[in-house]
Amino acid sequence: MRDTSDTIVACSSPLGRGAISLIRISGPDLSFLCGELGIKEIKNKEARVKEIPLQDGFKEKCVLTFFKGPNSFTGEDVLEISCHGNPLIVELIIDFFVDSGCRRAGPGEFSLRGFVNEKLSYLEAEAIDDLINSENILQLNASARSLSGKFENKVDELINELIKLRVYLESNIDFSDEEIIEDFDTFKANLNSFNNELDDFIKDSNASKYLIEGAKVIITGPPNVGKSTLMNSLCDENASIVSENSGTTRDIIQRSVKIDNISFLLHDTAGITAFSDDPVEKEGILLAEGLLSDCDLVIEVLDVFTESYVRSYDKPVIKVENKSDLSDKFRKDRIKASFLNGEGVEELKKEMIKKLNLPDMLDQITFSARSRHTKLLKMAKIELALAAKVDSIDALELIAENLRIASDFFGEIKSPYTSDELLGKIFSTFCIGK
Repeated sequence: MRDTSDTIVACSSPLGRGAISLIRISGPDLSFLCGELGIKEIKNKEARVKEIPLQDGFKEKCVLTFFKGPNSFTGEDVLEISCHGNPLIVELIIDFFVDSGCRRAGPGEFSLRGFVNEKLSYLEAEAIDDLINSENILQLNASARSLSGKFENKVDELINELIKLRVYLESNIDFSDEEIIEDFDTFKANLNSFNNELDDFIKDSNASKYLIEGAKVIITGPPNVGKSTLMNSLCDENASIVSENSGTTRDIIQRSVKIDNISFLLHDTAGITAFSDDPVEKEGILLAEGLLSDCDLVIEVLDVFTESYVRSYDKPVIKVENKSDLSDKFRKDRIKASFLNGEGVEELKKEMIKKLNLPDMLDQITFSARSRHTKLLKMAKIELALAAKVDSIDALELIAENLRIASDFFGEIKSPYTSDELLGKIFSTFCIGK
């Protein structure tokens, strides 16, 4: 993790030309930098107009706004400089402060300092990042609700309920069966009620994850059945190389397509065959198999000439039969399609939305969530489901261990780091100046 004791500087507004750009400086004590500008004293939340001497006699008239720590975004002294929105002027001002002892901030470093100084939680930092990257009003509203605490408050509520369940168990482990058997049925009822509540939260979080991050979709099937043609039809562009040679798509090709405000990250994979002597094709098949375990939706493509192809998936799957224009044969459990003619593509898009189990109205999504949240929630649910299956009061220690592990997963949602190095990597995914 980067040093958090020095003073950092970066442009916080988007790059490019505009009316105004904003430069942010944060550090333990900015009085020295203010002195460099000839400002002897500046009060909290006070704005000053000041000329900053730059290169070859050029001076830029800026508005300087000071925020005294800890009452700032980072918890440190913060100076925000509004200047003309010229990238050259921005760079000259940053150079001026670097020459005065500041360090250029890395991505997400201001948010990292706010987190370290307990000015915002990690979930709030994620919500800010989601808000900045929102592309439509639905994403904006969901992110804003999470920023106001909608998601985190629900996580806290579940954590507190889980603590109560754990306290009951661990306080009764050392008592005899006769003393606790009457309360055990009540405990099981409370645990089942908690699991039902968690199921609803996971469903809502999944829907939100699709809205914020999109859904990962794997297009799979045997070689040369039209997977790449489907990819190109969905994207309206030549994303994949299409060839008459069987098995020509050997790399994983990714493209994003938006359907009804939901982004789908499509992965066009190598044709999966039982046997292949080509080492490059084998590698492509291995990549495809790996992606299948980490996707949200599978589109299995066959054509009317495929005689036998049986696979099972532990993900939602849409089955499509291509080249329907070349034969009268058709499997009834599949979407009838001819990708070259565009037949079946719109029906497939509707089915893709349907398979995600989204609410009828996307504006009913009340918070923003990410894939790491849903993954941890599902891992917690696995432990809680195992605990719910135990019917013997002789196995309280086993149930207690399941609940302890589930609690750890909930805790990781709020504090997803185990070291300073990992924490730095997490915030490095944010934008520079934030």
